[in-house]
Amino acid sequence: MTVAVTGPLASGKSTFVKMLGDLGAETVSADEIVHHLLAEDEDTIAAITRRFGEGVRGEEGVDRKALGTKVFGNAEALQDLEEILHPRVREETDRRAMASDSDLFVAEIPLLFEGEEEQPSSGRFDITVAVTAPEKRRQAWTEERGMGEEQRRAVEARQLSGEDKSRRADVVVENDRDLDKLKEQAKALMNQVLGKGGSKGEQEVGEA
Repeated sequence: MTVAVTGPLASGKSTFVKMLGDLGAETVSADEIVHHLLAEDEDTIAAITRRFGEGVRGEEGVDRKALGTKVFGNAEALQDLEEILHPRVREETDRRAMASDSDLFVAEIPLLFEGEEEQPSSGRFDITVAVTAPEKRRQAWTEERGMGEEQRRAVEARQLSGEDKSRRADVVVENDRDLDKLKEQAKALMNQVLGKGGSKGEQEVGEA
């Protein structure tokens, strides 16, 4: 069984995926794959260097900070970067899912539903999950990460709203209480997906 977890910025989707991993699922995140590609994948490093110049090279692969200065606030540059990374992330996610012998494979994909018209991606998974959180909590969490208001707005401008993600997902997890509640929802998802083996769209998690 394959599950894709998405959600708006700072909604707690990484925490939710980690909880599923602690419960026995095999997990992977798009961010983790990007880190690997920028640090170790020579084809990706070469493609990014060709587009953004030798100045983005670091001691090990691509210097993420230098690359960030090239794309932040530049929509065209950001689109070019995404066109380099997204197909590679998709390919690596699919490869890991195919190679997995776990009963449950979970991929965290922040931009799961974005760009569906050009290249559908959510249909690659048996179940899609959207993790949502109240706006004030998300703002507080981004501030704790040291993310400024301008950067937060720039990130969110590239994403569908939490409401849109929730409408498109098969399952909605509302991260509006404490970690114990979120953990209960993770357990409920595990039990319902693996226990019942229901078809796509039939799963419900807690009060979501």
